[in-house]
Amino acid sequence: MSGTTQQVLAVVLALGGALCYALAAVTQQRCAARLASDSALDPRLILRLARNRTWQLSLLAVMAGYAFHAAALAMGRLVLVEPVIPLGLLMALLLGARAEGRRLCWSEWTAALAAVAGLAVFLVAAQPSGGQQIAAAGPLGVAAAVAVVVAALCCLVSGKSGAAHRALPLAVGGGIAAGVTDSLTKTVVPLAGAHQFALLGDARVYLLAVAGLLALTLQQNAYRAGRLGASLPAFVVLEPLVGSALGLMIYHERVGANPVRITVEVLAVLAAVWGIARLARSVIAELARLAELAAPVPGATG
Repeated sequence: MSGTTQQVLAVVLALGGALCYALAAVTQQRCAARLASDSALDPRLILRLARNRTWQLSLLAVMAGYAFHAAALAMGRLVLVEPVIPLGLLMALLLGARAEGRRLCWSEWTAALAAVAGLAVFLVAAQPSGGQQIAAAGPLGVAAAVAVVVAALCCLVSGKSGAAHRALPLAVGGGIAAGVTDSLTKTVVPLAGAHQFALLGDARVYLLAVAGLLALTLQQNAYRAGRLGASLPAFVVLEPLVGSALGLMIYHERVGANPVRITVEVLAVLAAVWGIARLARSVIAELARLAELAAPVPGATG
């Protein structure tokens, strides 16, 4: 298989993973939102959700998404695969809007097009190259430690925030942990194929387990704290940003660096970020409007 074909296949696999994650996100947010809790972060939330049959089924989509994503990372570079992740946000918000019985307006479709086109242009202009397939345990351990520290800070901020703002800091911590998880996955997958059970003696496996569990816990608590549009945008934007940055720093991957390519890459990323942010704001505004309509009118009698 040629290098170009392999990278194209990696993008296709990443798209499959994004779709699976989108399906899981819509389902898991609905399940988590039904569980009441007085604390901003409930460490037992995963155990509580595990008793829900619908949430259990959503794990199949999560596992399928992770399998697609892991295969994409094993074949392609982080700076190539990670920018595909935000497409999961678009899919999830579209699915969420459909589940809530509404249609996206023209401005939302425009934002979606800007996000998709921006990501496509970035992938073409960047032409990722170089890099190594496996990273050492030292730098990956540092990345995991930073994710744990940031997660702790985000939990403190969330605990001091009002109920309406708890989801965002949890999503920030979860998105960073997810980016670190992706960087660890890229190393662990090929090692697993080469060493199989001997891999259990490698610290990178346990770093992956910690980072993955941290990302999952923060993500589910963010889903419980707010609507999908309040938490998912930060999560899916930070995950590829952190993952791509680690690809450049730890795996020594490269992107097109001449002035023209850099200009196109920056403009493409800005277009994608604008589209994602615009779409998220629109969904949040619509959800707020529906909440106002559903609120009881003061003085009204049944």
